[in-house]
Amino acid sequence: MALGAWGAPASGAAGPSRSAQAAPSASVPRCYATRSSPEWVVCYRTSLKAEYRHGKIVYIPVLIQVPTPSPPPPVIIVDSLNDIRPSGGDGAGSGT
Repeated sequence: MALGAWGAPASGAAGPSRSAQAAPSASVPRCYATRSSPEWVVCYRTSLKAEYRHGKIVYIPVLIQVPTPSPPPPVIIVDSLNDIRPSGGDGAGSGT
């Protein structure tokens, strides 16, 4: 085991402890289908990605595809999957 400068394990010296980091908030998945293929359902959850911009850390909402839960939530019909946008990290997307 390697020791850091103050005798702490080197693995713990690399950054803050897991308990000090913010826990990711779980968002409710939203499921979508297109008008042209309503039988093909895809589900996404919203997450926040930390980025460093102009000297500040900002959190950008991103969509992450997840397996369709059982039972699935109501399906939102959209013209195209490209129409889905994350909004604010709360799991809401604009289905227009």
